[in-house]
Amino acid sequence: MQSVHRSLRVRGAVPALLIAGLITFQPALARAAEAKHVGVGSACALGNLVYGPAKLVLMLLGSLTAGLGYAVTAGDLDVTRKIFDSSVMGDYVLEPAHITGEKSLEFFGNPNPPPADDWSNAPAANNGF
Repeated sequence: MQSVHRSLRVRGAVPALLIAGLITFQPALARAAEAKHVGVGSACALGNLVYGPAKLVLMLLGSLTAGLGYAVTAGDLDVTRKIFDSSVMGDYVLEPAHITGEKSLEFFGNPNPPPADDWSNAPAANNGF
């Protein structure tokens, strides 16, 4: 009977020591996280609550408008493409780089994107052969 009580004490002591160790190291972990990163992350999370739905509404309304533009202009794809690209392209999520200014935020997409690289005129790679 005594060995059962002793075994129960040991089983209770191990989790207690584990919890005490975690509580002891918690302040060191809290100091390791920089306040700037916490603030930027919070700003991203709160900003996405407003920015994300607004971008989705713009995308939906822009898609409908592009379809109407296609019908009204009797199938002019240039008009339709400009409306569609400016409403659908762009950033859908705020990132920490947007908050810190390292990356620009594009709510409206670029209706005239730069031309794609033309790889047909690129010189052949010299692989030493």
